[in-house]
Amino acid sequence: MSALPCLRAPSHLPAQDPEADDLISLYLLRFDRPNTRRAYRQDLETFFGTSIVTLDLARSATFRHVNQFIADLEAEGKSSATIRRRTASLRGFFSWLIALGALSLNPADRQLVRRISNDDSKGKLMTVLSAIEAAQMLDSIDLSRETGVRDHALLSTLLHCVLRRSEAAAMDVEHVRRLGDHWVLDIPSAKGGSGQSVKIPTHVANILESHKRTYGYTSGPIWRSMSRNRSRGQRLSATSIYMIVNRISKASGIQGKVGAHTMRHTGCTLAIEGGASIQQVQTHARHKNIETTMRYVHQRDKLANSAADFIKL
Repeated sequence: MSALPCLRAPSHLPAQDPEADDLISLYLLRFDRPNTRRAYRQDLETFFGTSIVTLDLARSATFRHVNQFIADLEAEGKSSATIRRRTASLRGFFSWLIALGALSLNPADRQLVRRISNDDSKGKLMTVLSAIEAAQMLDSIDLSRETGVRDHALLSTLLHCVLRRSEAAAMDVEHVRRLGDHWVLDIPSAKGGSGQSVKIPTHVANILESHKRTYGYTSGPIWRSMSRNRSRGQRLSATSIYMIVNRISKASGIQGKVGAHTMRHTGCTLAIEGGASIQQVQTHARHKNIETTMRYVHQRDKLANSAADFIKL
């Protein structure tokens, strides 16, 4: 990405006080999820070209810098979703400064920045497995292998509890508990806010209990590495969970790119096809907006009722 000289060149910047507050660190105190803080920090550091942003530096940013930032991202071939997210990070940061009374104008305001193309938004199909393919993945797992019971329990949980991979990675034994006649999974830190929980079907709860007994887990991370290196016994990362799901899908013969989020998409879609209401799926998936849940219905209807099926030669 080309540099933003008006933000970085000494001749255009006020002298910076080394003792001044780091605004990025202060701003990120608003967010409780590590992944959110990490993403926002990366976006802001990329825009400003430094990890320490002072008030003088923030005030020197204009809508021209934001537009150039967007243009540079487009030139790098970044997806529109990525560009929108990074622009939203800037907009939120400057809005925070306005709330503090430090700025009067948001240089990333939607009325000031260039339109971001929709090359990969509403028309893009989500990767969703059929019930047969999902069962095929579960059945392909060799339970006699050291990782077999873990992988089977992990895949079952992702599918039926429609978890994000970061939520799965953060799971502890203590988060699985009985609540009356039901089993629930507490999710202390989730995209939609802290303190969420989701129902665990009884048969999945039994799989989790078997998983804990097999490996002797009584507390701490429920998904742990079984590698032969120093990471053995440590909590699986979100990336590791993605790789495990992808490996299982390939081994089961499923074509295409399948990851942990595919299990979430699949669980939501199978629930709708099984007769669950939109509101039930929204609650279970913890979607903030009903429009997110409706994407699964629109995609199913789009493919099931396509004009392509009426073309006869």
